[in-house]
Amino acid sequence: MVYANGLAIGSLVLLAMMVEPVDAADRQFSCKGQLIRDANPDVQPKPIDLNVTLGDGNKLSMKTAEGVALTPRMISDNKIQLKFSTKDFVGEYFHYTGDLFLIYHSGQLARLTCSRT
Repeated sequence: MVYANGLAIGSLVLLAMMVEPVDAADRQFSCKGQLIRDANPDVQPKPIDLNVTLGDGNKLSMKTAEGVALTPRMISDNKIQLKFSTKDFVGEYFHYTGDLFLIYHSGQLARLTCSRT
């Protein structure tokens, strides 16, 4: 019985050691989507592709498919939602669903779906 308890505690310690580095690593996402509604309904909206990296210490970086780096400023981050802003839009990423909404200052709205890379 004592041996089994010691083995269980040792296993938990080993598991905790293995999980810790995963949390410390940057989380990278590939996000794809488009504007929900364009100003001109006859024009097909162009796709939006973003690569997003969430790092330690509330560091957030973004790059477009064309290689343009965006400089987001993190507003808040909790278990449900990450909110940030750039000079062109405010972004809201939902951790549970992987949905990213971009609310442009012009009033346009884009929806992207993100997946871990």
